[in-house]
Amino acid sequence: MPGFAAFLAEDFERIGEPWLSRARAIDGQRLVLSGATGFFGRNLLALLAWLHDAGVRFEVSAFSREPERFFAAHPWAARLPWLQMARGDAREPWPVQGAHSLLLHAATDTHAAAHRDLSAVFEHELASARQALGCAQACGVQRLLLTGSGAQYGAITPDPNGQGVAEAVTAACDPMRPGSAYGEGKRVAELLAALHAQRSGCAVVATRGFAFVGPGLPLDGHFAIGNFIGDALAGRPLRLTSDGSAMRSWLYGADLALWLLLLLLEAPGGTVVNVGSDEACRVRDAAERVRRLIAPALTLQVGEPVPGEARSFYLPSVARGAALARPATPRARSLGLEVWSSLDVAIQRTAAWHRHIRSP
Repeated sequence: MPGFAAFLAEDFERIGEPWLSRARAIDGQRLVLSGATGFFGRNLLALLAWLHDAGVRFEVSAFSREPERFFAAHPWAARLPWLQMARGDAREPWPVQGAHSLLLHAATDTHAAAHRDLSAVFEHELASARQALGCAQACGVQRLLLTGSGAQYGAITPDPNGQGVAEAVTAACDPMRPGSAYGEGKRVAELLAALHAQRSGCAVVATRGFAFVGPGLPLDGHFAIGNFIGDALAGRPLRLTSDGSAMRSWLYGADLALWLLLLLLEAPGGTVVNVGSDEACRVRDAAERVRRLIAPALTLQVGEPVPGEARSFYLPSVARGAALARPATPRARSLGLEVWSSLDVAIQRTAAWHRHIRSP
């Protein structure tokens, strides 16, 4: 049965040129990757595997608290000749040796269980950021990318044109709310990285990610679209715990991986970039799409409105040119990035992967 990387190779082939040619700039470089075993990291490893098969040469140093467990679940990753996976924890000194030109820090804990201890969430973000910067200093890293979150903006209010939040907006989390721990941790990590850049001359790129979907996303966690796909594949009614009026957008994992790699390689130092799709959608409509595309015979069970629901509007800026009262181009688009996979394609591909791994 083809592995994760082979499955996603079909997506990278579909995305095609010229973007994948730009990713070839990693040729001859050494990359430190934290969070290699998570959703971001696995999609990045799949992209790098595709590039290596195309003749691009590089080395990647990564680590995991349980590398044997990861390789047992993902034998395709154990066969990658360019990947060195050590045992380590992102909150402790990283087990990386030698000179590396690039560092992509994607280690974070987004599991619902981890967020029951909000102080630990905040401390995790700070500790892992400090270790990332210490590793960058020790290894002579020249370009560093941090994966942040749209949660850093706090409660997002649409602008008069109904657009999402732009990178230039200075909105932030409410520091008096314990629920801001994750976003505030990411904000402080950006500040630490900016101070490192000032001292070292390292080019630092900060990304703020929104919502994602694709192979590797848990179908039984706290990701709404993953739960919808899980319900549909199991033949259960698709259930919403609210009325589904919250606005979201979802970027496909293969698109995400290419965005992150190109931003690491090309974005000017000091750049902040929202990472997310520009296909805005109500959560209820996303559930209906999942039902229609995967299991049209199933029913959709909609809950009651939730007054004051947190992050009811959670979108990056999607404005384009003349549609704006103040013309501007989102930074991702100014850097030549696109949403190559529509939400329908993302849902279908995610479902196809899970059917694939369940097949005998």
